[in-house]
Amino acid sequence: ELVIPNLEASGPQEAIEELGALLVREGFASGGYVDGVLAREQSYPTGIEFPLCGVAMPHGEPEGVLGAAIAIGRCAEPVAFKRMEDFSQEVDVSIIAMLAVSDPAGHLDVLGKLIGVFSDEETCQSVLTARESREIAAILDKAINGRC
Repeated sequence: ELVIPNLEASGPQEAIEELGALLVREGFASGGYVDGVLAREQSYPTGIEFPLCGVAMPHGEPEGVLGAAIAIGRCAEPVAFKRMEDFSQEVDVSIIAMLAVSDPAGHLDVLGKLIGVFSDEETCQSVLTARESREIAAILDKAINGRC
């Protein structure tokens, strides 16, 4: 499972490194991909405020992606990410969805689905209150792919 249900991170870099390490360990990305995500987050931040919580969706270029995946971190304490729409402001993020997608068109599709998931208050609340990583994974899989 690519879920950390109690992610402890002092900032975006630490959160991305931890989720990236999970993607690398599970064979979905190379270490170079994680470096690319960190660099991209500096120029194009991914923090978004949704009705129930802030969410960040860091991602990088296809280079270094070995398989499509999303690593999810539910933060033990909110992590301040720069806002996607206004780099001068921050949003306190409770959920981080780090994407590893090799197909540029597919990456936009996945981002759109994630935005839909976190815009839905019931689904977002379910992710925030789920007790175990497999429960979080099942909620998101069903919401994104229509599977249980």
